[in-house]
Amino acid sequence: MSDQEFRSRAIDAGRPSAARMYHYYLSGEAVFEVDKAFGEKIFRTFPYADVWARHNRGFLQRATRFMVAQGIRQFLDIGSGLPTVGNTHEVARETAPESRVVYVDNDLEAVTRAQDLLEGQHALDTTAVVEADLRCPDLILEHAETRRLLDFDAPIGLLLVSVWPFVPDSDRPYELMAQLRDRLPAGSYVAMSHASLSEASAEVKDRILALTELYKQTSDPAISRSRDEFAAFFDGFELVEPGLVHAPDWRPTEPVDSQDPARPCNFAAVGYKP
Repeated sequence: MSDQEFRSRAIDAGRPSAARMYHYYLSGEAVFEVDKAFGEKIFRTFPYADVWARHNRGFLQRATRFMVAQGIRQFLDIGSGLPTVGNTHEVARETAPESRVVYVDNDLEAVTRAQDLLEGQHALDTTAVVEADLRCPDLILEHAETRRLLDFDAPIGLLLVSVWPFVPDSDRPYELMAQLRDRLPAGSYVAMSHASLSEASAEVKDRILALTELYKQTSDPAISRSRDEFAAFFDGFELVEPGLVHAPDWRPTEPVDSQDPARPCNFAAVGYKP
């Protein structure tokens, strides 16, 4: 897909989407009846889906707070999904009210809901939502709203949390990441997470494989990648301590359950662009 080939994706009430299902795992709210029915299948197959989603969300929030503490005041959140509790702009503004955020998603339901939220919060002066696809980085980076809010002469916090699983190798994900990296100013950070089965228990691996098969029924088929495959997304970045770890282990603010079966199902890391 090129920037010229990007087409708005209409809301499909007859088939689940990754954004709506992630929202369902986090909130329990089914946007459409098909989401609820599919969610019931998911939980029968992978009963830790809500825990897995919270690991991702918690990592995003901790990474955002970390970036704010490093002086980052502008954020690009690609694949942001439906707005829910603790969105990036809300987390950043807890300690840095001047923070600016651009959200990006290719799911029209996510874009519409985010727009409504921002309007209701009177936040559109410093926050925007862009309908675009990660596969079209130039469209994202050159979008009028991105250019209105983000200064590419100053460090940016880039968030790509649980997005790469929906970009298959055929779409050249590492080349896409390199394009984003090369456009980031020095001093920027990137936070990424990725679903994986490589370090899960045998039982959980089988469940993840079944989950991957189920996701073929959605608008966004998903894939898993290994630790090394995920690490390759950070080429050109310096990993921030504690490096590449399971999502709940990245600078936790509360005790981590070592017996949590969902714990090894996500890799996460934050990188710094020198």
